[in-house]
Amino acid sequence: MSDSGIPPDVKQFIADHIDSVLQLEILLLLLNHPQQEFSVEDIVTELRVDVGFVREQLDNLCARGMLTCTNDPRKMYRYGPRSPETNRAIEGLRTAYADRRVSVISLIFAKPVDKLRSFADAFKLRRDS
Repeated sequence: MSDSGIPPDVKQFIADHIDSVLQLEILLLLLNHPQQEFSVEDIVTELRVDVGFVREQLDNLCARGMLTCTNDPRKMYRYGPRSPETNRAIEGLRTAYADRRVSVISLIFAKPVDKLRSFADAFKLRRDS
């Protein structure tokens, strides 16, 4: 256990795979309902966030092997890690977030600025052309 109270493997998982608190919240929402398929709109409604950002994060999580995605008849997402190791890491992350939320959030925000900049870009105001 590290000085933050978060196991080293969970800290490494955050460093390698979690770019924002919202991305974490999306992942944990699906983890907490492993048998349920979610559309982008379902998650937007549940978390009250921007549809574009949610779609991007869901596709990212699928590409990283944490979720499964289907396209019949519309794109749906469900918790489904590709490996038992990934599942264990996500389960550990869920426990750490429940027990040490501030420490987990601090680790996410302590990541290099380039990854956080893409998160901030999701909230830029855009002028209509």
